[in-house]
Amino acid sequence: MTQTRLFRLWLVLGSVFMVLLIIVYWDNVGTAHFYLHTSFPRPHPLEPLPTPAHGPEKEFMSDVDVFLQKLLSGRLKQNALSGKRTEQPSVPASSRPVLSNAEESVRGYDWSTRDAQQGPAPGGQQAERRSVLRGLCANASFVFPTKERSFDDIPNYELNHLIVDDRHGVIYCYVPKVACTNWKRVMIVLSESLLDRGAPYRDPLDIPREYVHNSSTHLTFNKFWRRYGKFSRHLMKIKLKKYTKFLFVRDPFVRLISAFRSKFQLENEEFYRKFAVPMLKMYANRTGLPASVSEAFSAGLKVSFANFIQYLLDPRTEKLAPFNEHWRQVHRLCHPCQIDYDFVGKLETLEQDAAQLLRLLKVDKLLHFPPSYRNRTASSWEEHWFATIPLAWRQQLYKLYEADFVLFGYPKPENLLRD
Repeated sequence: MTQTRLFRLWLVLGSVFMVLLIIVYWDNVGTAHFYLHTSFPRPHPLEPLPTPAHGPEKEFMSDVDVFLQKLLSGRLKQNALSGKRTEQPSVPASSRPVLSNAEESVRGYDWSTRDAQQGPAPGGQQAERRSVLRGLCANASFVFPTKERSFDDIPNYELNHLIVDDRHGVIYCYVPKVACTNWKRVMIVLSESLLDRGAPYRDPLDIPREYVHNSSTHLTFNKFWRRYGKFSRHLMKIKLKKYTKFLFVRDPFVRLISAFRSKFQLENEEFYRKFAVPMLKMYANRTGLPASVSEAFSAGLKVSFANFIQYLLDPRTEKLAPFNEHWRQVHRLCHPCQIDYDFVGKLETLEQDAAQLLRLLKVDKLLHFPPSYRNRTASSWEEHWFATIPLAWRQQLYKLYEADFVLFGYPKPENLLRD
């Protein structure tokens, strides 16, 4: 009798364990695999967010909404204000990055203080950007991979760029090479998620760069499953409905140039081993490469911009792994057709957009956006860097990033795409 009970107990526990494995697998892999291998005849409209309604089923969902909103205003806020803060090792009173001449030249930082420039009718500019984005997402004739997914179809690992601040009700989708370091600093100050000698940071520029890009510093959507289990998606939808959501974008080709300069013209051990070595072997016919990036640079072995473009266009690249976040398309990082963003900023108008956004969030009295990138002429960058790239490659590259150009209102670079 005892053995029978033990057998039943183990059978039940095993079944529960298998169900959990299936749920975790599907939430992280299943939908992504489905959409990578399925084609659709036309887009379907985005599903509306849950809203209270009548009837037994709707009453149940309403109760869930109430429960989760209590979490939203209570438990989450308590977490943000207390135990979820991260204490970091002591740093000097002023930790503003000290950049070498090479890094200053490549990254283009400008730490001088400047007042934000006010452009004409910033509210109208935002309305136009959002209108264009919504219109294209609803346009059945404009198609790109993953456009037709609903929010529920996005696997958790693709939500890792959505940073949440529960204290002020803000969600930021960060895009690498679009001033994301400083916007992450702003989010740390707002959420008080990082402590210095027991007190939250108040000045974004006092936060050391190595802490800014530490994933444990930020609460992101992909972490919700472990915290809230089956309620995670519903909780995400509540936050997306109630919070202010923003992202910043940049001319796609100029962003690629910036990524190349940052990751392959500066000594970066990780990117050398993971990306530069394979590129040099496959596209530059190099063998016997040095083990370290410093040795490679000393020997004059660097990835060329043409090698980088070949890597992006090579169909084998994404069969091995998705694009690195520094050159992955913005629509794949931030899902603008599944998430209705309240604010779309651009690097080309960073100062005025940052000032406008902080006013919108009602935090402009608490902090100022750090002065960062010098605005450089995008067309001059493109013409110089793409001068030696074959026309066919440029045209293929445009098709690869066309969705970002169109969705965010960047003109097609006709001068690069014709003889």
